[in-house]
Amino acid sequence: MSLSFPDLFALIVYLSIVMAIGLYFSRKNTSTEEYFVGGRSFSGWVIGLSLVGTSISSITFLAYPGDAFKTAWLRYLPNLMLPIAIFIAAYVFLPFFRRGNTITAYEYLEHRFGPSIRVYAALIFIIGQLVRISLILYLLSLLIHELTGLSPEMSIILAGVFVAVYTIVGGIDAVIWTDVLQTIVLMIGGLFCLGVIISSLPGGLEQIITIASEQGKLGFSELRDGQLVPIEWSFSLQDKTGSMLLLVGLTGWLTEYSANQNTVQRFCASKSDAEARKAMFVCAFTSLPIWAFYMFLGTALYVFFQVFPTETASQILNGEQKAEQILPYFINHYLPSGVAGIVIAAALAAANVITGFQY
Repeated sequence: MSLSFPDLFALIVYLSIVMAIGLYFSRKNTSTEEYFVGGRSFSGWVIGLSLVGTSISSITFLAYPGDAFKTAWLRYLPNLMLPIAIFIAAYVFLPFFRRGNTITAYEYLEHRFGPSIRVYAALIFIIGQLVRISLILYLLSLLIHELTGLSPEMSIILAGVFVAVYTIVGGIDAVIWTDVLQTIVLMIGGLFCLGVIISSLPGGLEQIITIASEQGKLGFSELRDGQLVPIEWSFSLQDKTGSMLLLVGLTGWLTEYSANQNTVQRFCASKSDAEARKAMFVCAFTSLPIWAFYMFLGTALYVFFQVFPTETASQILNGEQKAEQILPYFINHYLPSGVAGIVIAAALAAANVITGFQY
């Protein structure tokens, strides 16, 4: 597929805005303090939306709908522990990072345990981010390849270079404000997709809920031998149970909001402890609805392709193709001209990763 002029125009406008943000803030980067923490001047709602932009990515945009399309909402379950983890982090861990005007989590580790621990933790974070970024760019390449015909390798290179340029040039100011833009554009892209599905189905939204409920697509279930089976809620560390997944979620989110440089750097960029806490709660109660929305988008895609079946959708359900390809396939074949460009922009927004890192 080659992009139509309206699609290309929408994409160019978005990319131009993002690059302009990076170049604009590059003029302010006259010191290390400004480059890495923006002069510690950000309000809570801006940092909060930036944290949302960090927590959502191509994984949210492509993997969540793909998982809900093929199975149910089990992937969403660990996310329910996010508010609890953020509450603990806001009142237990946040003061450690705000104290002493630190820039990174690793400064605190050096003060507490010495330089060797600082270097070790920083290297582990870099390795983890390389894995995360690789996954995000790979998922993004599926969409770009589906819509433009570019090879996955070229898609990864182009997206990676673009994101790296404006984040490196603009510093934390550019990252935070493009995160805010990313959150908005990501939701617009998803809403376009859901709107097309609802308007195309004879029964609209009610039909989605009815069919999904009848077939168990809205529950916490896993796929076993081609059947959706609700998970058990007994406590076990060996089997996949609801209790275990909640524990995994709590552990993961505590790690994210107490030791991850992506979030710690934003804590330090807030103008006060109160604004940093506000940002964390804005993130918690904004991220959960967004994740739920993209899970529901996957459920809506399942119902859509039950009513209008295609060979590709059947192959994805049968495991012959990757589940993450369902949204790119839908965008390519069912969105009107002009809308696809906005959705691609949303996907590129979801690839944004913080590069203002210092160990």
